[in-house]
Amino acid sequence: MKQIIAGTVMATALLAASPSSWTALDGHAYAAAEKNTAASHYIVNVNGKLMTIRSLHRSGTVLLAGSDMAKLFSADYRYDQKHQYYEIRRTSPNVRIVLQTGKKAALVNGKSVSLSVVPQRFGQELYVDAKQIAALLGGQWKAEAGVAIVSTSGSFHPFRETWQVNGSTATIHGLVLGQTSFYSVNDVAVAFGATVHVDKKTSMVKVEKGNRTILFHPFSYVLNAGGKKISLPTAPFIQNGVPYINLSALVYALGGEIEKEDRFIATSGFIKGTSINPQWIDQNTLLISRPDEASSLLLDIRSRTAIRSINEMDLTLSPDGKKAAYVDENGHLFIIDLSSNVVKQIGDDDEVKTDFVWSNDGRSLYCIYGSNNEAIAVVSLETGSINKLIDDKVKYKTDLRLSPDGTKLLYTVANEGKTNYTDDQKTDVDSIDTSGTDPQLFLVDLSSANKQPTPLTSSPDNKVNSAFLSNSEIVYVSAIDSETARPSLKRTRNGNEQTLLADQNIIDAVVVKNRIYVAIETNGIYTIRIFDPSTSSWTTMGSTKNEITSIAPSPYDNQIAVTIATENGEKISILRNGRWIDMTK
Repeated sequence: MKQIIAGTVMATALLAASPSSWTALDGHAYAAAEKNTAASHYIVNVNGKLMTIRSLHRSGTVLLAGSDMAKLFSADYRYDQKHQYYEIRRTSPNVRIVLQTGKKAALVNGKSVSLSVVPQRFGQELYVDAKQIAALLGGQWKAEAGVAIVSTSGSFHPFRETWQVNGSTATIHGLVLGQTSFYSVNDVAVAFGATVHVDKKTSMVKVEKGNRTILFHPFSYVLNAGGKKISLPTAPFIQNGVPYINLSALVYALGGEIEKEDRFIATSGFIKGTSINPQWIDQNTLLISRPDEASSLLLDIRSRTAIRSINEMDLTLSPDGKKAAYVDENGHLFIIDLSSNVVKQIGDDDEVKTDFVWSNDGRSLYCIYGSNNEAIAVVSLETGSINKLIDDKVKYKTDLRLSPDGTKLLYTVANEGKTNYTDDQKTDVDSIDTSGTDPQLFLVDLSSANKQPTPLTSSPDNKVNSAFLSNSEIVYVSAIDSETARPSLKRTRNGNEQTLLADQNIIDAVVVKNRIYVAIETNGIYTIRIFDPSTSSWTTMGSTKNEITSIAPSPYDNQIAVTIATENGEKISILRNGRWIDMTK
């Protein structure tokens, strides 16, 4: 605060040489007791930049130096000694003003214009009426609260904008000076629940919210927020009693953050840190994982704020979005009610359980079971009992999926390589034969009595992102270990295979509501496309230069939650109607 006041004192000292009030800068104010000629300087705000300009006080009238006025407007200034006139010329807009000492008329683009105040010469300089010259040069000059405000491009342009403040609509008014926008401090304060006070004597502006106090002054580029100095890109000003300032700086000083493209203000700032694995609870709520804190958040996408934090991370959401399942470090299964936050332990089995899949009725959970992922089991959430459906001892099962009608399970198995030893004791490895270890898809009919796994594929390629497209159709991404060959998206039905998308750098593929969503990278551009099986057509939803790492389409509408890599970890964004909207930072 001391530094801001010091800046005010310095600015006031510049004005002390003049006996007139420092609001008297429009060429029509009169000094209280001025009879002799006196020269001084004033500070002016030109499109948000503070500049000084020489002033002249003669016979009670305040005039400004013509050459300084020309400089403010990026105009040329010269004196024609032969004809004894001064010329101010500006190219955009095209204006030529010819002035003479003691003449109450000027030539403006060849036409005579009456002047409200006669230009006066002092030394080698011509002093003019700033307000009228500014208007003739295509701008506007107005003085208030100790500073003259100047727009060099047209008059002050008032505007009003609609912003989202924590998801609620707010109107913020502003003024444009030149090409620079300034926003009403009063309107921003209302959005934050803050109060504003302008000191009539010093023009100091005070904004208070709780224990937070913000101070700034029209003579300074520095804003003081609770003792912390924040540099302002443009100088604030006061018009008609309302202070105006750079919006981003004020929002930051109040503890908030801003997204200009979305016209969104988060009064408490955005959620920061690595955020992954978005799951749709409902149309307006995401469940996200927070690896840095080993926790999860319920995120309101309208306000972009956390509804609740959960001290567990790898949660699997139920089909109705009301519950989630997880296992603790001891292998015990728990179900959390997301509305009440009540946690219930299911049984006391401590075997390893992964790849949870909820049954359609929400009464049981399928999982891959065992320390070597060798079995598939179903857990009753009512009794806690565990029934092994597949116990063929084949290790490393992954990517468990349930068909839309709940009658089939799909999973992937990659067989172990054969290890060859140099000795009978098998202590020295000679080589490992990986032939025949390529991952394959298996299908289990839950309605059958024996529930024998049926192999669906045998091709020597990697198979990832497998999913049911319908009860009888399955899609997956096929990739081979090659620097030249890129992945393909394939669909299989009753042993017949079809390539839907060939030779593309597929980042992720997901099936939601019988449509296939894929994220593809091409020459550094990431694009999300949708395949509609009913029309066999592709639709592009949006593209970005940001690195997409995964996608999670909403089952409720056309929104897509996306994880994007940043320098500080992954963040969550939403693709909505072709627009990318950051949910976290």
